Amino acid sequence: MKESLRIVIVLTVFSILSGGILGWFNKYTEKRVALNNLTALQESLKAVTNMNPKIEAYESVVKEKGFELYKIFSGTETVAYAIVASGNGFQDKIKLIFGVKPDFSRIIDLRILEQKETPGMGAKIETKKYLEQWKGKGADSTLELVKKKPNTKYQVEAITGATVSSTSVLNIVNRALDRARKAIKEAEK
Repeated sequence: MKESLRIVIVLTVFSILSGGILGWFNKYTEKRVALNNLTALQESLKAVTNMNPKIEAYESVVKEKGFELYKIFSGTETVAYAIVASGNGFQDKIKLIFGVKPDFSRIIDLRILEQKETPGMGAKIETKKYLEQWKGKGADSTLELVKKKPNTKYQVEAITGATVSSTSVLNIVNRALDRARKAIKEAEK
């Protein structure tokens, strides 16, 4: 009985100390993590809206789980919108960011922020070749996936052997565009 009591006491003390140290470390790094996340967001906004070297201003329009919409300004003029969206891929969640013209006529650029797709197959959604094709795609209508070279501004070529990942990215973009249009209409009322 004494041996088991001693083990329980040692484990309890160890657990309390470990929890306290982890809590302190989390509190200590909280501001730095928030600053790093803000810097990463600003860099992503610049990249997908071609606002290099700096964004004059941006404003969060919607911030929900799996969907964020930002309005990008140059002076007082809205020059673009940036959309952060996520959805299910083949393996896990895919999180991406893309910029669109203020009239939603076309996509400016698209970047993958997070993905855990199959290496060598689905992970090709991060390749330059795949991402380049999103530039200039029509954002004013539903985009579609094709297995051959696209012949309209509303078509995106699937990655051979990774149709599920390609379809997932396409669905995330289409849903995000619909949600963004609705959010902007609601904000204008």
